[in-house]
Amino acid sequence: MSLKSFTFQDFLRLEYQNQFTVSGNAALNDPEKMYFLTEVVSSGPWTLHIKGNNADQTLRNYDRTGTGVKQFLRPICASEVSFTGVTEVSGFWTYATKVSH
Repeated sequence: MSLKSFTFQDFLRLEYQNQFTVSGNAALNDPEKMYFLTEVVSSGPWTLHIKGNNADQTLRNYDRTGTGVKQFLRPICASEVSFTGVTEVSGFWTYATKVSH
């Protein structure tokens, strides 16, 4: 999998632009975007299946679990993410450029 890159200038304005709320059966996997998750809404247990952008390959793909509504103080960054048990998820995104390592 190719990693993605974005400029820090883009990151600073993201909190106000490109916001989304999608249903839990959506998959966020646009190859030209990086996603920052800020909230998960669920009435029970949930799992986020995350393909991250970590330089350490052992930390790149992982699952995050929880129960009920969860707001993330620091957004979860993902190149791709799908959901199990989620009613809806909110966050923001930015365009990203693929890079090779």
